[in-house]
Amino acid sequence: MSRSASPVSRDSRVLKAAFVVAALALLAMTLRWHVPMMLWDHLDLVPMMETARAGAPGGSIFWDIHGGHLHAAAYAVLLLTTWLSDGQPWLDCVASWGLLVVFAAIVARVAREALPDGIGVRWPAAILLLALYPGHLANLQWGWQVAVFLCLVGAALVVINLCSARLDAWGNLAALAGAVIAWLSFATGIGLVPLAVLLLAARHDLPWRHRLQLAWPWLLLAIPVLGSELARAHSTDPLPRAPELAIYALDYLGAGVARFATDLAPWLALAAICTGVRAFVRLRHERSALYWAGFAAFAVFAAVLTALGRAVPFGAEQAFVTRYVSFSSVFWIGWFGLMALAHRAGVVRRWQSALVVLVVVFAVANALQMIGKAGRLGASSRETAAHIRAAWPDVDDATLRAIYFEQPDIARQRLQQLHDWSYAPFGKAGADDGPDLSGGPAARQGSANPACRNKRAVAISGKPTSAVGSLDSIASNKAMPRPSDLKLPAQSNGCSAST
Repeated sequence: MSRSASPVSRDSRVLKAAFVVAALALLAMTLRWHVPMMLWDHLDLVPMMETARAGAPGGSIFWDIHGGHLHAAAYAVLLLTTWLSDGQPWLDCVASWGLLVVFAAIVARVAREALPDGIGVRWPAAILLLALYPGHLANLQWGWQVAVFLCLVGAALVVINLCSARLDAWGNLAALAGAVIAWLSFATGIGLVPLAVLLLAARHDLPWRHRLQLAWPWLLLAIPVLGSELARAHSTDPLPRAPELAIYALDYLGAGVARFATDLAPWLALAAICTGVRAFVRLRHERSALYWAGFAAFAVFAAVLTALGRAVPFGAEQAFVTRYVSFSSVFWIGWFGLMALAHRAGVVRRWQSALVVLVVVFAVANALQMIGKAGRLGASSRETAAHIRAAWPDVDDATLRAIYFEQPDIARQRLQQLHDWSYAPFGKAGADDGPDLSGGPAARQGSANPACRNKRAVAISGKPTSAVGSLDSIASNKAMPRPSDLKLPAQSNGCSAST
C-alpha cells in the first residue's frame, strides 16, 4: 500500500513551490518595470566601456572610489552584462535578480538547517517573504544596483559558513571571500568584518584556540578594509550624537517592513530588537540561533554605518529611502528566525506572538506600496528613454541635467557615445527598450520637466559611512524619472555622497 506524504515533506514541497513562484514574480516585475537606459550613476559605466573596448577592461576607473564605495566587483558584472546585451540594461537587472535568488537560496538553506523539524509552514514562509521581498524592486529595476545584491550574497556567505557545524579553514576562507566580494561591491560590506569576529567569539562549541586561529585572518582583513576607507574620509560634518544615531538606525531598520508608516516604524524596530535580544540570550547556547542573530546583526551594522554618515546632514527621515529596504529587510529575516526558535522553545510571551502577526501585516502592506512605486518609476523612466530617443540630438539641457546630476555637457557626451554604439535608448533594441512584459507600448513620448539636484548633496564626497546613504531630490514632472524615485545619491565621476 502507498502511504501519503508526511506533513514535513508536504510542507517542504509547498515552500519550494512558493520559492519558485516568488522568484519568478520578482523577475516578471523587474523586467516589466526596469529602467530601460543608463541613467544617473549608470552613465559612469560609459568611460569604462570605452577603455574596455580599447583593450584595458575598466582602466584605472575600475578601482576608483564611487560615492565612497569600491564598486570593482559590480563593475566586472556590469561590463560583462553590458557587452553581452549590446547595452540593454535589462540584462543587468536579470543579473541582480539572479544574485538575489542566490541570496534567498542561502537563506532557505539556513532555514532548513537552523529551524527545528515540525515547525510548520508559517515561520519559513515569513522568512521566504523577506528573502524574496518585493521591497527589493527598487534596486532590481535599476541595473546599476547589482552592487547591492553582490553585497547581500557576500553577507549570506559569511553567516552560513561561520555558523556551520563543520566550520574549518576552508569554510572560513569561503566566508572571507564573501566579505571581500561584499566590500568590493558596496560599503556596507565593511560591517562584515566585526560581524565575523563576533560570530566566531560566540561559537562556544569550538575551543578558544580554534576560534583564535579562525579570527586572525579577519583581523588582518580589517587593516586594508578600514584603513583604506578611513583614509578617504574628509567630510566636515560632525558625528551624530547617540540619540540622533539611535533614531536614525531605528528608522532604517523599521523601514524594512513599515516604510509607509514612518511614525510606527522605529517603534516596531525597537520592539523587535528587544524581543530578538531576549530570544538570543535565552538560546545563546544553541548554534542555530547564531545564524539568525548574524543576519540581524549585519543589518544593524548597516544601519549604524549609514547613520554615522547621514544622520547629521540629512536627519532621521532620510533613513526611509527606498533602496535601504534591501538591507533592512535582512534584519527582519534574522528576527523571524529567532522568534521561530523562541516559539518552539516556549519562551515567547503572548504579546510577542501578537507582535509577529503585526509585523507580517506591515510587511505585506509595505510590499504592496513598494510594488506600486516600482511600477511608477518604470513607467516614467520609459517615457524618459522615449523622449531622448525621439529628440536626439536636440535633447534639451533640462533633461540632460536631470539624467546626470546637473552636468548636461557630460550627459550629452555620454549619450552620444551610447548613440554611436547603438546602446539603449538608441539602436534597434531601443525601439522597445528590451524585454517588456507589460503587453503594451514601450513608452509614450512627451516633454520632461527635470528635477534639480540638492546642492548640498553634490558637495559631499568620499566618506565611507556617508557612502551607505542616499538623498532626496526636489520633485519633478511625472514624465521625468529622477534620483529621488530611488532615493539615489548625488554623484559625479566617482566622487559623491553615497550610493
